[in-house]
Amino acid sequence: MYVAQHAAVRNTPRQAFGARVKQLRTEKGFTQEELADRVGIFRTYMSRIETGVGNPTLDMIHALADTLGVRVAHLFEPAEAQTPAKVRSSAGASRGRVSRR
Repeated sequence: MYVAQHAAVRNTPRQAFGARVKQLRTEKGFTQEELADRVGIFRTYMSRIETGVGNPTLDMIHALADTLGVRVAHLFEPAEAQTPAKVRSSAGASRGRVSRR
C-alpha cells in the first residue's frame, strides 16, 4: 500500500536506500561488482538495489552494512546530494555472478 501510494514520488524509500548504498560503496572504493562479490550476490542485483528497483531482505541489509563497515542504521541516513565519482574496476567487465576466489 505504501509503495503504491508513493510510486509517483521520485525518491522512494528504496531509492533513498540505494543512493546511500551507492554513496558508501564509492567512498570505500568498491565497484558494484566488487561489493556484490563480497556480499555474495549478482552484480545485476546490486545495480537494482542502488537504483531502487531491488527490495533487499533484512539479511541482505545486514550483509551490506557488515561489508561496508557501517551500522545498519547508517544505511538509512540520507545520502549526500552530490553523487560521488564512478569507481572503475581494473579487471574486465563481467556478466552476472562473480566466482569466489
